[in-house]
Amino acid sequence: MEFDDVDQALIAELQADARQTNRALAAKVDLAPSTSLSRVRELDRKGVFTGYHGHVDLQALGRGLEALVFVRLQPKSNEIIEAFTERMWALPETIGIDLITGAEDLIVHLAVPDAETLQQVILNQISSFPEVFDERSSLLFRRRRKTVIEPITS
Repeated sequence: MEFDDVDQALIAELQADARQTNRALAAKVDLAPSTSLSRVRELDRKGVFTGYHGHVDLQALGRGLEALVFVRLQPKSNEIIEAFTERMWALPETIGIDLITGAEDLIVHLAVPDAETLQQVILNQISSFPEVFDERSSLLFRRRRKTVIEPITS
């Protein structure tokens, strides 16, 4: 997709604050509110935005301990990967799942209240899946994510 300067400005502004009014957005990117609204709707139609949501502080929700669990499945098949993914996604402690290449097949991102809960999830949920060949976990001390992602232009 090609994005002009206005599209890029709208994308950046909405990533920074999706709750702002269309009038405020239009003023920030120097557009008429009607033009801003139509441009945002077109970006939505093209699938640029996958949703609008609030970010939460996991510590405030009582989930201050995060871990990444690297999982190897055996045998590997689409059915087994999908079944495992769905089982992990159903756990309230799971906040993300990534299908990856390399020695492991998936990374399960957990957010839990404490180490005991983490141990129970790993031992009683993840490792109990019969196709889990191996798992290893790493505590996540800090995570930094970009909240505004710009398109790469050629």
